[in-house]
Amino acid sequence: MKLYTIDTKYIDFLKQYQKHIYHNMENNRLRPYVGVVLTVGTHKYYAPLTSPKTKHNKMPDRLDFIRLENKGKLIAVLNLNNMIPVSDELITLIDIVNISDQKYKTLLNVEMIDIRRKQLNIMKNANSIYNKVTKFGSEPRNARLVSICYDFYF
Repeated sequence: MKLYTIDTKYIDFLKQYQKHIYHNMENNRLRPYVGVVLTVGTHKYYAPLTSPKTKHNKMPDRLDFIRLENKGKLIAVLNLNNMIPVSDELITLIDIVNISDQKYKTLLNVEMIDIRRKQLNIMKNANSIYNKVTKFGSEPRNARLVSICYDFYF
């Protein structure tokens, strides 16, 4: 798994039809996305990273929400319920090595350590979410997840 940015025009297009899509800018930078968290046929899904909010401090990891931590401190959250399909031509790999802002560079490196540590769980959860929302597999459709997830039939 790696970190990517996604074309803003594509995100703006999705936002017209999908209420759960985040703005593409966070802290005056393009939002990083983690990917590929799920592949269904030819569709590759990426999940947005977001800065932690006060409410996240008390929230445990769950199927659609994964905390990224460094030395027990919450540094970011991964919202799998907001994963979106993205074509290869609309993503750009974040070149962490060449980021000039040392604080941001360090943050991304630390986030990547926890993402890699949790990679199998991230992929397993993404697959389970997809199955619960679309009724594929043996799992029943989950109404709560349907209400907070990207519409995979869009």
